[in-house]
Amino acid sequence: MEFTNKFKRRSGLELRSRTDTTISVTVPPNNPDFTSVANDAHTISPSQLSGDLGTSLSDGLSKNEVTRRLERYGENMLKGEGGVSAWRVLVGQLANALTVVLLAAMALSYGVQDFIEGSVIAAVIVLNTTVGFFQEYRAEKTMDSLRQLSSPSAVVIRNGESTTIPAKTVVPGDIVLIKAGDVVPADLRLISVSNLEVSEQLLTGESLPVAKTTDTFEREDLDLPIGDRLNLCYSSTVVTKGRGTGIVIGTAMNTQIGRIADAISGKNVSQDENEEPGPFWYRAKETIMSWLGLRTGTLLQIKLAKLAYLLFLCAIILAIIVFSVARWDVTNTVALYAIATAISIIPESLIAVLTLTMAVGTRRMAQEHVIVRKLDALENLGGVTDICSDKTGTLTLGKMSVRKLWVAADPQKAIELTAETNPDALEPAGIVRCENTGDVLNTSALDEGIAQAVRAAALCNVATIQRNLKGQWKSTGDPTEVALQVFATKLQLGRPSLTSDSMALDAPPGGPAMGEIIEDKRAPAYENEKDLGQIKFMDCVAQEGKVPKRFELRAEFPFSSELKRMTTIYFDRESKDQALCLIKGAVERILDLSVSYIPDPSGAPGITAPLTREICNVFLAKAEELASQGLRIIGLGSKLLPECEVEGISREDVEKKFTFLGLAGIFDPPRPETVGAVRACKQAGIVVHMLTGDHLTTARAIAESVEIISPDAPPSAVMTAIEFDKLTDKEIDALPELPLVIARCAPETKVRMIHAGKRRGKHMSMSGDGVNDSPALKLAPVGIAMGMAGSDVAKDASDLVLTDDNFDSIRVAVTEGRRLFLNIQRFILHLLSVNIGEVLLLIVGLCFVDEDGTSVFPLSPIGVLWVNMLTSAPPAFGLGMEEAPKDLMRKPPHSARDGVFSWPIIIDTFGYGIMMGATCLASFVIVIYAGNNGNLGHGCNHAAELESCRAVFRARSTVFAALTFEILLYAWELKSLERSLFSLNPGVPFYKDVWANQVLLWSVFGGMASVVLPIYIPGFSDRVFYQTSITWEWGVIVGATAVFVVWCEIWKLIRKPLYKRWTPKIIELL
Repeated sequence: MEFTNKFKRRSGLELRSRTDTTISVTVPPNNPDFTSVANDAHTISPSQLSGDLGTSLSDGLSKNEVTRRLERYGENMLKGEGGVSAWRVLVGQLANALTVVLLAAMALSYGVQDFIEGSVIAAVIVLNTTVGFFQEYRAEKTMDSLRQLSSPSAVVIRNGESTTIPAKTVVPGDIVLIKAGDVVPADLRLISVSNLEVSEQLLTGESLPVAKTTDTFEREDLDLPIGDRLNLCYSSTVVTKGRGTGIVIGTAMNTQIGRIADAISGKNVSQDENEEPGPFWYRAKETIMSWLGLRTGTLLQIKLAKLAYLLFLCAIILAIIVFSVARWDVTNTVALYAIATAISIIPESLIAVLTLTMAVGTRRMAQEHVIVRKLDALENLGGVTDICSDKTGTLTLGKMSVRKLWVAADPQKAIELTAETNPDALEPAGIVRCENTGDVLNTSALDEGIAQAVRAAALCNVATIQRNLKGQWKSTGDPTEVALQVFATKLQLGRPSLTSDSMALDAPPGGPAMGEIIEDKRAPAYENEKDLGQIKFMDCVAQEGKVPKRFELRAEFPFSSELKRMTTIYFDRESKDQALCLIKGAVERILDLSVSYIPDPSGAPGITAPLTREICNVFLAKAEELASQGLRIIGLGSKLLPECEVEGISREDVEKKFTFLGLAGIFDPPRPETVGAVRACKQAGIVVHMLTGDHLTTARAIAESVEIISPDAPPSAVMTAIEFDKLTDKEIDALPELPLVIARCAPETKVRMIHAGKRRGKHMSMSGDGVNDSPALKLAPVGIAMGMAGSDVAKDASDLVLTDDNFDSIRVAVTEGRRLFLNIQRFILHLLSVNIGEVLLLIVGLCFVDEDGTSVFPLSPIGVLWVNMLTSAPPAFGLGMEEAPKDLMRKPPHSARDGVFSWPIIIDTFGYGIMMGATCLASFVIVIYAGNNGNLGHGCNHAAELESCRAVFRARSTVFAALTFEILLYAWELKSLERSLFSLNPGVPFYKDVWANQVLLWSVFGGMASVVLPIYIPGFSDRVFYQTSITWEWGVIVGATAVFVVWCEIWKLIRKPLYKRWTPKIIELL
C-alpha cells in the first residue's frame, strides 16, 4: 500500500486503474533510464526486460503511458529526417529562367540609368521570389505531410489490443509485431519468432538475411558485435521472411542506425564510397543541371523547366531582333524596348501555379483515401488505359466468413455444413446447419469426422479473435484465417480451446504466418526473492496455474504465394509418440499432396482409403460447385508423424502423403460500390483486370458479379496463372485482348502482365500488397499499394497508397488525375497564349517609329510584368481549381506519350494568342492614328514629358486595359475547351457555372478592379508604366474585348472539325 501511494503521488495515475479499453495496468519501470537498456538487452531475458521497461509482454503499454513516453523521448525519427529543405526551395526559386531574365532586365535598366524601372524590377524579383518561396514551401510541406500518411507503420500491442500506428509514434517499451515485408520501426529485443529472417545489409553490410532467435546471451557476451546479436532487430532493417514479436529498446537517435547517423553528421558521405565520381566536366554538368531544375522533380516539371529555358533562348532572340531593327544603335530607349520584349515571352508564374495545383490535387486525393507518394503519378493517372486490381479487400469488402464446410467422404456419405452469416463477421455466433439432414448442428457433441476438419481449420492458422472491454470483436491475422477461426469458434473448437500456445503476440494483422517456430526460452517471471515484492502484470497472473491444452505447437511452415499452402505440426497429448500434421491451402495443391481420404467420417472417422483419381475428380467437382457460388475454396488435410521425426524436419519431408479432410467455402461479398466503379471505368475507356489468388471458378463468379466480364466472355478472358505463364511473349501478343481475369495469380504473373501491356502500348496501373508484388509495382506506370493490408516494402515501391484498400478509390484517383491533367492544360494554354499575344504586340510594335526614329513600345516593361504576374497568374491558378466536366469519365484516356503539350493545345495557344495580340495592337492603332493623327511624340519610352507623349500614354493605357480584360475573360472561356462560355452545361445558366469556381471568379473580379491603378494614379501611371488616364478610349477597350470573346466562341466552333483526328469520341452510356 505504501508503494502504491508513493507511485500515485509521483505519476498522478493510480495503480491497478484501467483506461476505458485496457486490461493492463500502469506500473513503474525498474530501470527509468531507458537509453541504457539497449546496450545489454541481448543478455537480458524478456521477462526481466519487460520489468525494466515497465511493460507487459501480452498487453503492452497503456495509452496514458504511451503519451507520457512520447512527450519525454520524442518522436521515433532521426534528426533532420524527412523534412522539406527551405534552402532547396529558395535555390529552386532563384535558379529559373524567369529570375535570370529579370536580373538581366534589372541590370540593363540600371545601366541606362532608369532607376525607377530598375527598382521596380528589383522589387518584382524580391516579391516573386518571396511569394513563390512561400507558395512552394507550403505546397511541399503539404505533400510531405500527405506522404507521411503512407510512411512505414508499426503494429503494436497496446491496452491488450493490436493496432497499427505510424512508426514515428513508437516508444520504448512498446510490444511490436513484425512480418515479412515490414521495415523494422525501432531497435527490438525479440520475445517470439517464427522463421524470422532480417536483411541487415544497411547496417552491417551482410548481404544475406540473418535468421533470428529469442535465446538470451550470457553476460560475458555483452560486447558481441551487433551483427551477432541474433535476438535483436534493428531499426530500418527489412524483414525478408517470417514473423516475430519484440520489445522496443531504442527509438530515434538511440537506435543503432541513429548512432551511426549521429557519428557521421556534418560529414559529406557518399552513398557508395566505392562508386567512381566521374570526370570533372560530367560532375560540373550534373551539378549545373540539378541547380537549374533539370534533374529533379516530376517529368512534367522537368519538361516545363526545359520550356522555360527554351523561352529564355527565345527572349534573347527577341532582344537581338529589337537591336537589329535599331541597326544595333543600342540607346537607352532601344534597351528598354528589348527588356519589354524579352520579359513578354516568359510565363513567370507557370511553375508556381503548377506546384500549387498539384499540392491542392494531392490534398483532395488524400480526402478520397488516396495518398500520393510520387508526383509523377498525378501526370500518369489521367492516361491509365488498364487497371489491374486485386480481389480480396479491394473489389470485395474483405469481411470474410465461412459459409460452407464440406467434409470429404464417399459421395453418399459426405457431410455439408452451412453457417449463417452475422452482420459482424468477427462475432462467433449463429447457427450451423447440416445440409444432409436439415438439422441445426449440436456444437457440444460434434462427430469426430467433422471435428477433424474443424480442428485443421483452427490449428493450421495463426489468426486470433477476441472481444475488448467495449464489447467489440477484434482480430489479428490474414482475413481468410480469421474467417476460419471464427467458424471454428462457433463450433467451440477455436484455437484457444485446443492449444495453450499464445498466438496473440505472434500473429501480425494482414499477413499469414511464416516458418518454423523457435520456442521462446524466457526466464521465469520471478527469478529471485526480491522480485516477489514487485507488482505483477495481469498476463503474469493469468499464466499461473493454467491447465495444459491438448495440442502443443512444434513447427510451422508459412503460407506463400508460390506454394499456396501452409503447414503446422502439433504434439497431441492424447496420442503419445504421434505428432499431428495439418495443412491448408489451394484445393488442387492439397489434393496433389494427399494420398488418402476418410470414406465414412460419421461412422468410421479413423479409417482411411486410397485417394483414387475418380474420387479426386469428385472432390474437384465439389470444389467447382462451391466456387461457382462465389466462394473462396480452401482445402484441408492432416496426417500423423512419429514424434521423433519432428525435430529438424524439412518442409519437403512434411508436405506429402496427407489425408484429405474436406473443403471450406469462404464468402467475401463484393463492395456495394464496386459495380458502379467498374461501370464508370468501362465508360471511361478503361479496361479492368482482376488478378487474384483464388480458384478459377471463384474468380469467374466474382468477376461476373462485379461486371468485369460478361457471362458470354470468351475463354481467353479468364485464365489461370499457369496457363498465362506457359504462353510465350509472342503468343501473348497474338491474343485478341489481354485476359480480364487471372486466377491463382503469382507475383511473377503480374510482372508479365505489365510487360505485355507495354508491348501493346497500354498505360497500366497495378495494385499489390505483398513483398513479392514490389517488382510489378515499380514496373507499372502507376503502382498502387494497399494501405491497410500492404507491406512497407510494397508501399515504398508504389506511386499511390489506398488508405481504405477500396477499388472505388482507384476510380476516384483516375478521375482526379484526369481533372488535374485537363486543368494543367488549361492554365498552360492560358499563360502561353498571353505570352504569344504580348510578343506579337511588341514585335509588330517595332513598326511604330517616332520622330526621333525610335520604335515606341505599345506596352512598357513594367506593364508586361504587371500583366504576367498580377493579372494572369491568379486566374491561371483558378483554372487549376476547376471541377471535372461531367463527361470527363466518358472519354477515352489521353495519350501518355504526348503529355500536356498535345497538338490541339499548341495550335490553340497560337490561335488565341495571335488574336489577343491583334486586338490589343488594333487598340493602339485606333487611339494613335484615329484619335491623335498618328502623333507618336519623341522619347516616350523613357521618362518623357507628359504633354508631348500624351497620345502614346493614352494608347498604352488602352492596350493595358484591353489586354487585362481579355486575359481575365479568356480564363472564363477556358472553363471548357470545346463548349461555349454561355452553354458550359446544357440547361444550366452560364452564371451558375461561373459562380461554381470561386477562386477563378474573384481572381477575375479582382483583376478587373485593379486595372484602374496603373492608369489613374498620378506618378505611378506616368513615371512607372508610362501611361495616363483615359476617357473615350474605354469604348475601344470594350470593343477590342468583345471582338476577342467572339473570336474565342468562333474558334471553339472551328477547332471541332480541325481537331477531329485528335478528338476522342464520347463513350456511350451503358
